[in-house]
Amino acid sequence: MTAFLVFTFAAIGTYLIRLSGISLLGGDRDLPPAVTRALNLVGPAAMAAIVANSLLLDGTEWRALGAWHLAAVVATGVALWKRTMGVTIAAGAVAFAALLLAGL
Repeated sequence: MTAFLVFTFAAIGTYLIRLSGISLLGGDRDLPPAVTRALNLVGPAAMAAIVANSLLLDGTEWRALGAWHLAAVVATGVALWKRTMGVTIAAGAVAFAALLLAGL
């Protein structure tokens, strides 16, 4: 029961934090151009951090060259070719699954 309460309070806290940002920055208020540019880069920066962590680390150890890296190369190629997030993610996932099934 304790874990349930912790997750419930964490979810409520996260929701309130997001709601406060919407209420403070919402409406007819325009943000300065520098803030808008910075906010547009938050998503790509977070995705890059997640990908870099997944590619380079396995827990606390460095990840050896393998299926993760080859699937990332495939996904990068598809991203440069198609310029579509969904197709890129699907290609990377399919390549990763195929490489795992191949024994890498």
